[in-house]
Amino acid sequence: MRNKIIAALIALVVISAIGYQLAGNAKVAKSKAFIPDLNKSVVVQSKTIEKAAFDYSFSYSGTFAPNREIQLTPQGAGEVKGVFFTEGQQIGAGKVLLQVDDALLQSQLIAAKASYENSKTNYERFKNSSSSEGVTKMQLDASYLQMKSAESQLRQLEISIGKCKLIAPFSGTITQRNVEIGSVVGISPVGRLTDVSSLKLEVNVPESDIAYFSAGHEVSISTEMYPGEVYRGKIEYVSTRGDESHNYVVKIRVPNRAKNPLKAGMYGNVSLEKNLSVSALSIPRTALLGSAKKPQVYVVENGRAMLREIVIGRSNGSQIEVLNGIREGEKVITGGQINLVDSCKVELSK
Repeated sequence: MRNKIIAALIALVVISAIGYQLAGNAKVAKSKAFIPDLNKSVVVQSKTIEKAAFDYSFSYSGTFAPNREIQLTPQGAGEVKGVFFTEGQQIGAGKVLLQVDDALLQSQLIAAKASYENSKTNYERFKNSSSSEGVTKMQLDASYLQMKSAESQLRQLEISIGKCKLIAPFSGTITQRNVEIGSVVGISPVGRLTDVSSLKLEVNVPESDIAYFSAGHEVSISTEMYPGEVYRGKIEYVSTRGDESHNYVVKIRVPNRAKNPLKAGMYGNVSLEKNLSVSALSIPRTALLGSAKKPQVYVVENGRAMLREIVIGRSNGSQIEVLNGIREGEKVITGGQINLVDSCKVELSK
């Protein structure tokens, strides 16, 4: 029992010592804490809010995609006897790019032609004899079917032989080659053909700006590769469905040039050449405090800086449109906010 009492007394002493130490720390921290003097004036810069033309310009980035691009895959399987393209080569539509061995098919074609010519001759004979009732209608029909069957086999062989040639479906540039003479091809691509006579720039536009984009309108395109060079593009497609972030896909057709040519995979920036000036309240960007979700500004009221939440709209880089939270004629603080606290006295610099 005596030991328990001693232990309790010791615990009480320890707790008292800890409490005393914490109280002392709190007193020291309080003495060192900065307590602003709300009646001491802070010199700040300000701007009177006025309703004026708000020049709103915007730019969105995307990546150029080729006008057309396909993987070159032979339809006929077999050993490659000839390759007639190289990487970087400009080719025209209809050019033969690759030849697969068709010797066996060619020999079968000779027999198929002979069979067709023979069946065709027999049919003509039966047809001429039918007028004099030398053959029955059943014999004539059978001869006709034999001729058409031989013709079908001939056409199939001609198609198979045609598939032994890989032909360019459109004009463009060979951007990949992975085949050599003697290799065996099947269903795998042997190269890639890319058409960059024009390109497609795809950008994601937020809901707030999508109304300014419509199919058929022209826009200006710039690139980091050619600073100062402006390309003209036409909007071909505006998505009618946004993604989870409320962004909409816009596709723009851009004709290529011989001088300063664009390449697939480059970055491009699009901006509208349209007068979007509207009359609105706006504040300098330097006046904005807080985050995009909770924007705030200091407003001068009766010689004091009052922190106020606002609702913002668009930005043109230097100015930010204000939709709600301040009124025309009020002064917002644009400089010196680092020394301010809510409701402190301010002195406007001249």
